[in-house]
Amino acid sequence: MISFFTNLKTTSFYKYLIILVTIVATLLIAIESSKEGIRFIPNTLLLERVFFGLLTLDYFFHFLEAIKFKRVVTYLKSFEGIIDFIACIPLIITFVSFEYSEVLKYSFGIAAFLKIARFSDALTIFKDVIISERKSMLASLYLMFLLTFFISTILYFVEKDANPKGFSSIIESMWWSVVTLATVGYGDVVPITVLGKLIGALASIVGLGMFALPAGILANGFAQELARIKYVTSWNLVAKVPIFSHLDSGTISEIARLLVIKRFTKNEVIIKKGDIGDSMYFILDGEVEVMINQNIEPIVLKQGDFFGEIALLRDVKRTANVSANKRCEMLELTTYDLKRLIQSRPDIIESIEKVAKVRFELF
Repeated sequence: MISFFTNLKTTSFYKYLIILVTIVATLLIAIESSKEGIRFIPNTLLLERVFFGLLTLDYFFHFLEAIKFKRVVTYLKSFEGIIDFIACIPLIITFVSFEYSEVLKYSFGIAAFLKIARFSDALTIFKDVIISERKSMLASLYLMFLLTFFISTILYFVEKDANPKGFSSIIESMWWSVVTLATVGYGDVVPITVLGKLIGALASIVGLGMFALPAGILANGFAQELARIKYVTSWNLVAKVPIFSHLDSGTISEIARLLVIKRFTKNEVIIKKGDIGDSMYFILDGEVEVMINQNIEPIVLKQGDFFGEIALLRDVKRTANVSANKRCEMLELTTYDLKRLIQSRPDIIESIEKVAKVRFELF
C-alpha cells in the first residue's frame, strides 16, 4: 500500500486531486461562516468531514511513508508535514464542541489552503527566498518598529495637549505613525500643531524609503533565486546533450554560462534558408524538420542533435529551412559565444566540424 502511495503521489492525478480537495475544503469553511452560504449548501458539516477526511487520509499515508523510510522526525518538522497536520485538525474539531471550536476550525481550515504550496514552484521559490533573506527582513522590520515607536513618542509629547483625542498616549499615536510611514494616510487622526505637521511631513518622506526596504530585499532575493535556478537548469540541460555529456562538471558549468535556453512551438520556423546565421541550436526535447529543397526528403533531427552550425563555421548564409515538428526546447549558442568556445574547448568544435563538413557536402 505504501509503495502504491509513493508511486501515486508522483503522478499528475494525485497533484490535481489534492489541489481540488484542498480548495473545496477551504471553500466549505468560508461558506459555513456565511448565513447565506449555509442556506445555499445546508450539509456543510458532512461535506467538511468528507473533504477534510481525505486530507487526513493523505497525512496518514505520508506519515506511514515517513516511517517506512525512517524520516518521521524530518517529515514532522518540515513545512509540508506541519501543514499536513494542520489540515487534519478541522476534521477532529467537527466531532467535538467547546467554547472556541468554531474559531479554531475556521482558522485551521483556511490555513489548510497552504497545502497547495507544495505543488507550486512559485510558492516554493517564495518560501526559499523568505528563508534565505530572513536576517535582512528581520533587520528591516526592526528598523520599521524602532522608527514607529520613535515618531509615536515624539508626536505624543508634541500633540497631547493640543490634540488629546488622537494622541492621548504613545499607543494611540502609533496608529497615526503606522498609516503615515506606510504612506496610506487615512486622515482620521492628524496633527494640528505646526511642529506636529512638520514631523508628519518628515515621517511621510522617511516612510517612502523605510517601508519599501522589505520589498527591495524580497525583489533582490527573487532575482538571485531565479538566477540560481536558471543556472542549475542550464547545467542539467547541457549535461544531457551527447556532445557535452563526456565533459567534466567544471567544463559543463563553463558552457552552461554561454548557452541560452530557447523554446519553440509546433510548426514555428526556427531558421529560414538564405538568412544570415548568428546562432546554432542543440535539441534538448522535441524534434525539428530540416528542409534543404523540394527535391530532397526532409531530415528529422531529435533530442541530442544540433543544427545551424554551417552558417557559423563556414561563414555562409543559411542553407536550409528548419521548423519545429512539435514543441521544442533547445540551447542556443551565438556566434560570439561560439568563438569563445573554440578558444577554450577546441575538441568540442572538432566534433561539430565533422558533422558540419558532411552536412555542407550534402547541401
